[in-house]
Amino acid sequence: MNLKLINERRNNKIYVDVETNTAYKIFNEGYSKNNVFMEAFITTEVEDTGILVPSIQEISSMNKKWYYKSDFIEGKTLFTLMNENPDQAEAYLDQMVQIHTNIHRKKCAKLPVQKDKLNGYIRLSNLDKYLKIDLLDMLNSSPKHKKLCHGNFTPHNIIISGTKTYITDWNHASQGNASADVARTYLWLKINMPKYADIYLEKFCQATNTSTRYVKNWIPIVAAARLSKNIPEETAFLNSLISVIEY
Repeated sequence: MNLKLINERRNNKIYVDVETNTAYKIFNEGYSKNNVFMEAFITTEVEDTGILVPSIQEISSMNKKWYYKSDFIEGKTLFTLMNENPDQAEAYLDQMVQIHTNIHRKKCAKLPVQKDKLNGYIRLSNLDKYLKIDLLDMLNSSPKHKKLCHGNFTPHNIIISGTKTYITDWNHASQGNASADVARTYLWLKINMPKYADIYLEKFCQATNTSTRYVKNWIPIVAAARLSKNIPEETAFLNSLISVIEY
């Protein structure tokens, strides 16, 4: 193998093998084997719905690190395109909404349940126990949906390759409520591309005839779940969203 590093994240690094034009997602030493196989399983289930993903070819380990090999998709992320062409940002956001709503039209009955995942993350957070109870009550009383939800739908995870669009990083995917999924995207945009967050929310709600208030009701829940990741630079902002919760 002749591996070239193309991206680095908290839990993994992405390489391309320049000889075979395949991608390797190599996880940090000690990263959960179960999580690696679960991500590969979810990605394969999503692929079966017809959504374009980098198709997984192999799962193995080397140097005490788990990895999976997949197709390498040549193209640019929507994040890169938005930064290169800020005058076209609204058109890219429209495209992002179209992709997101198409995902939500799909169903994957074998995926984890969104409510269960959010419940577990909130319990792991360092929030006051009474606030946790209120948040869990809100979560458990919400409607039961079974839509395919990406769980981390951001411009970084959308690759435009010619006339095709590929969606990556399905490790947080679940079956559940589309508005909770949009609330997660809204949080990411608020932190990383703040001028686009409210525009995206409005565009999504217009496209799906969804009340913005309904989506915003999910924000404290999703923010509380995100706190369990213990990312210092996000903590103050996430807590500020939870503190304005309406009971």
